[in-house]
Amino acid sequence: MIKTILLLLINFMLILIVNGDIWNYCDGNINPTFKINKLTLLPDPPLVGKEVTISLEGSLNEQITSGSSIFNVAFFINGGWRQLPTFHNDICKVLSCPVSAGPFTYSTSIKVPIFTPHGQYKGQLTLTDQSNRNVTCLTFQTYLK
Repeated sequence: MIKTILLLLINFMLILIVNGDIWNYCDGNINPTFKINKLTLLPDPPLVGKEVTISLEGSLNEQITSGSSIFNVAFFINGGWRQLPTFHNDICKVLSCPVSAGPFTYSTSIKVPIFTPHGQYKGQLTLTDQSNRNVTCLTFQTYLK
């Protein structure tokens, strides 16, 4: 059950990040070990209640044997940003560790839950490795239809 929830959260995060090339590396994203070459989303933009395929391509400079992610997101409602819960996760619960250095690809298809609110979102994803070093840090802002 926890793995299913974690996968849904990671996939939702990827939907938000890739939608309309609205992601950027965080300010101060110092010496990331993962460089994103391509993020794609079909259909773009994603639609609530429909299936979406998310694909990620990049290059990892060092092997990851364990690590963590911190994902925070805010939703714009009633004229202001409302912070949603922050999620702390183990990278290896989503990916098969160790993750070897070199080219990296990830692709998944999910149905965007019908209960997902339409609207404007912003947030940040920070990934760290087994030594608590920066893997990457991304910010995003998008609209989910």
